[in-house]
Amino acid sequence: MNDDTLRAAWIGAQPTNKETLMTAMNAVLDEYDSARAKDRWVHLAAVIAVALLCPALLWFAAYGKTPLVRGGYALMAVGTAVMLFAEWMHRTWSRQALPGPADARSHLQKTGFLLARQATLSRTAPLWCAPVFTGGVLIAMWLYRERSHTGGYLLWVSIATGWLMSAVAGASKGKHLDTLRSRMEQLLKDLA
Repeated sequence: MNDDTLRAAWIGAQPTNKETLMTAMNAVLDEYDSARAKDRWVHLAAVIAVALLCPALLWFAAYGKTPLVRGGYALMAVGTAVMLFAEWMHRTWSRQALPGPADARSHLQKTGFLLARQATLSRTAPLWCAPVFTGGVLIAMWLYRERSHTGGYLLWVSIATGWLMSAVAGASKGKHLDTLRSRMEQLLKDLA
C-alpha cells in the first residue's frame, strides 16, 4: 500500500473503516520493522569488529614506540569506546520503539520520537567519531616524522576520506530516518 492509496482512503468521501485504518498503520510500522531488520546485521558486525579492536588499541596505547603513537592509539581507544556507547544508545532506542500494550496511535508517536533521536545520533557521527580520527592523525604525524613523508600523507588522506565518509553516511542515514519519521507524523495527522 503506497502513500497515495492511504491518502485517498483517508480523504475519500466514503467513511473509512477500522480495517482500512489498521492496514495503513500496520504498513507504516512494517516498513519501520523492515528497516530495523536490515540494519540489525550491519550493527552486529560493527559491534563485533569494534569490540575486537578496542583491546588491540589499548595494548598499542600502553606499549607504543613514542608518546605520540601511544597518545594516538589512546585517542582511538577512547573513540572506539564512544562508538560502542553510541551503538548501545541506538539499540536501546530501537528496543524502546517495539510495540507494547499501548494502542497503535501511541506506538506511532513513540516510534516517531525515537526515530528523531536516532536521526540526530546519526547526523552527529563525525563528532562522536572524532577521537578515532584525531588519534589516526597523530599516528600519521609520527609516520611523517619518523618513517616516510609519503606514508604520512597517504594516512592523512585516508583519515580525511574516512571522516568525510562517516559524515556523509551519517547525514544520509539521518535523512532516511527523518523521512520515515515524517511519514509517521503525516499518518498521525491524517488520523486526527
